[in-house]
Amino acid sequence: MKKELYLIRNIIGLSSLFLIGSCRSTDTENTLSGSGSSAVSFNLLGTEFAESGNLSGQASSGKADILNSADKIQRHSILVTPSSVVTAELSPSADASKVPTQASLGLNPVTAAPGNPITSGTKFRVIAYRSNGSYHTHQDYTVGQTATPMMLDGGAAYNIVIYSYGIASLPAISSGEQNNISSATVNYDNTNRDFMYQKIPFTPNATNSTLNITLRHKVAQITTIINSTGVGSMSSITGAVLTPHYSNGSFSLNTGTMSGRSTTTSGATLNFPSSGFPGTIQTASPVFVNADTAGNATGNFSAQITLAGVTKNISFPNSFKITPENKSNLTISLKKCGAYIGANTNPANYKEFMCHNLGADTSADAFTPAATIHGAKYQWGAQTNETGRYISQANDQSNSGIIFGWNGVAKANGSWSDTSKTANDPCPAGYRVPTTSQLQAVINNNNIERVGTWIDGNYTSAIYFRNPSNIRTLMLPAAGNRDIAGGVLNGRGFSNNYWTSSEAGITASYLYFGGTSIFMSSGNRTYGFSVRCISQ
Repeated sequence: MKKELYLIRNIIGLSSLFLIGSCRSTDTENTLSGSGSSAVSFNLLGTEFAESGNLSGQASSGKADILNSADKIQRHSILVTPSSVVTAELSPSADASKVPTQASLGLNPVTAAPGNPITSGTKFRVIAYRSNGSYHTHQDYTVGQTATPMMLDGGAAYNIVIYSYGIASLPAISSGEQNNISSATVNYDNTNRDFMYQKIPFTPNATNSTLNITLRHKVAQITTIINSTGVGSMSSITGAVLTPHYSNGSFSLNTGTMSGRSTTTSGATLNFPSSGFPGTIQTASPVFVNADTAGNATGNFSAQITLAGVTKNISFPNSFKITPENKSNLTISLKKCGAYIGANTNPANYKEFMCHNLGADTSADAFTPAATIHGAKYQWGAQTNETGRYISQANDQSNSGIIFGWNGVAKANGSWSDTSKTANDPCPAGYRVPTTSQLQAVINNNNIERVGTWIDGNYTSAIYFRNPSNIRTLMLPAAGNRDIAGGVLNGRGFSNNYWTSSEAGITASYLYFGGTSIFMSSGNRTYGFSVRCISQ
């Protein structure tokens, strides 16, 4: 008996394939008593990736996880100048949050994300292995064409293996595929990288049986997005690649896992459509990357990006994990740290700040709250490492108590200045301690976002300043302060104070913020506060 096989795709990427024209009798007539043949047809529901929220090194966990949780996102940053940073973020693809309404037999649907649609004309192979693992038969099918059912022994247990390269052809069945399933293999094809696979235990118990199939993409797919919003328009991107990428490998038809990757290449080449240039957001065509970094962040990105007429080499070595079966987005963001110090409708009012507090670890991500970016603390008017008036980030975090020798005598007027950068100003060349009016203007002209618990003693509380497009452009961590009485630590994770260069009588002006408030104030110059430098 022949049945027609049709593929009907829906908008979320899953496909439904209905078998029509079948002649079915009564249930009694269609039930086998352990002998006879069963005509098995295959209902192709579509494709899927593994739970794309899981980028940590396991292709599929088999456990119910919440997709797109924050701990699934991998971030890495490189400081280009004190006020410009390039960040790389590998995150689950947006459609990973869409749990399929149907999933293939034997799979937990919570751990799957909709895959790429299968188009008419795509070929897939079905191989039946007996319960002892021996090869029984195989049949090739074409989506959208009339299909002949596979004849299997009724009541007999089989392992049904289905695979496809997602194209309109299949290689001739190999001897490797006809081995016992325990050693049966099929080769990876670097020209047609989208290998899809499924294995389903199946026992036909009717004269006519139907087996539902959802094919799993076995090779990692990555879409690379480069964003230069707020920095300038990109006119070209050349030489963009993801590595490592291997040109060979062998899939086990028993487990679906690949082994034997041995031939490295120059990388998976990224193509950015020319229609997007010039522009601030460039999206490459998705690529399949044949690699498995085994949970280690050894994935690399590199490209030459031309921005405002200047070509820069951007490279992220050992920055993210590549996990087979996962679909993810790699977003490369070029950022200038800063804020508006005037009306935010005028780009000329945007002023660059250093991305990090003075004394912070500048290799750490400037936009992710962490202990590494809290920085040092200074008395007003002090220089870096000035005895009794400065405490480094390391010492600040290892000693929350009294600082022996903490100086209780305030620095004189003119130590820092609003009108010019003084010799005592601790900021590097091209930057200075900001004035009161500049920080007040930052409060007035930028959107403010708070993150963290705002409980004393943590490193996760911070505020972000956002531009009118709601893009984060500057982050200030809540690093607390050092008290005038012996330099004891106060308020880490609860609040923070940032010095200005401005005198206020015998005191000095500073920016204060906490969990609900932000304002300018003034206080004793022997407090130890954070410093965030502004460009001159």
